Amino acid sequence: MDHLEALDAGDWIGLGTAVVAVIAAVISAWQANIARSSGKKQLELAERVHREQNEPYVIVDIEPYMPGHALMVLVIQNIGTTVARNVRISADRPLETTWGEEPTEILQRVLTRPIPMLPPGRRLTYLFDDHDRWGTELPSVYVFTVRAKGPYDEMEPAEYTVDISTWAESLAEERPTLRLEEALDGISAQLDELVRRYKQVTGPAVQEERERMMREIEERRARRASSRTPSAGDGSGEGEPSVIPPQQ
Repeated sequence: MDHLEALDAGDWIGLGTAVVAVIAAVISAWQANIARSSGKKQLELAERVHREQNEPYVIVDIEPYMPGHALMVLVIQNIGTTVARNVRISADRPLETTWGEEPTEILQRVLTRPIPMLPPGRRLTYLFDDHDRWGTELPSVYVFTVRAKGPYDEMEPAEYTVDISTWAESLAEERPTLRLEEALDGISAQLDELVRRYKQVTGPAVQEERERMMREIEERRARRASSRTPSAGDGSGEGEPSVIPPQQ
């Protein structure tokens, strides 16, 4: 303690300056470490975003063939921006359909057979089932696992839970072509009415023209018959040459 008492003001100032410098150095090192850690995380995040943007995304779903349609289809689609290779799909239980053994075997074979290549936007559609499934004990929930290779080699497995009972009621939705069909039905009715009115207006004229043509035919036949009758001069028909009827 005696040596501390021997320090003068200048010594205390120098000591304080040294302590402040040490503290500042510690803080700087701490901040540099935080900056390094933050920069590393940002770099990793940027690399992850870049990788995700350039990876294929293969989804598996079961959906109606079209709104209002009772037919259900199994869909495998690459919605990513790059090619998916060696695509393998599995389900938590074997797929079954109400259409019998052969369609069921086809569905199960689809999931056991790897897909060598699935380009961006490619959509594979397979018949799955129809509305008769709702009256059976077949499962309505499937969990699909997708494994594939992208530009950065093997991708993380992706799982998709598909519950077809969530859209069972949507089978009663309006068909996309329903309004078009209704419009065409209206046009057909209008055409039928136009034809009826046309016949009503032109019917008498058509009948009159038909009668005129029949009269002309009868008059032509009468002229032909009279041209073949022998002349009244000698009763033999040799006095004057017969008139050859015109060719029809």
